[in-house]
Amino acid sequence: MNPHFIFNALNSINGYVQQNDEESASSYLTKFARVMRSVLENSRHSEVPLQDDLDTLRGYMELERKRSHEKFDFTINLDPSLDPAEVMVPPLVVQPFVENAIWHGMAGKEGKGHITLSVKQHGKQLLWTIEDDGAGRHAPKVGGPENAPTKKTSLGTAITRSRLDLVQKQHGGTAGFQYVDLTQGTRVEVNMPLIVNA
Repeated sequence: MNPHFIFNALNSINGYVQQNDEESASSYLTKFARVMRSVLENSRHSEVPLQDDLDTLRGYMELERKRSHEKFDFTINLDPSLDPAEVMVPPLVVQPFVENAIWHGMAGKEGKGHITLSVKQHGKQLLWTIEDDGAGRHAPKVGGPENAPTKKTSLGTAITRSRLDLVQKQHGGTAGFQYVDLTQGTRVEVNMPLIVNA
């Protein structure tokens, strides 16, 4: 997870405190603490239940949505054939792509955007898609380098590639990701073996 997220979250809490908005400060702090606790707990495991991972991703997206003054909405879709308590996934393996959609897709978009995170079964594979209706990968960056942590993003995707390679070695099947440039926005498809808790 990008250190910018922690800095920005604390900055948002400080902003609410400065405005004497105790209710918003308390709500944001509670959500932030919940997300960070999940991140720290899950980081000790090579695999966690899909439900835990989705809960953490949902909390992360809620915080980023609030921080951005609701510049985007999001939807999380789960294939009804999947039992999220039994399916196991590497923790936060798709988080860098969600972060990209927020930082790069939404930052360059005029008006409100939308991010859709979907998880479905495809044979013996688990397919994640992260789709945004933002500015697209090739749009000019907005707000300068401090608002578009490209180097951190590249590192995040490189780490994700290594993690997926490890999953493939341990469980077989196919693991990897690809970007799809849309007419409006970007879709990332992340493919990995379907791991079910025995």
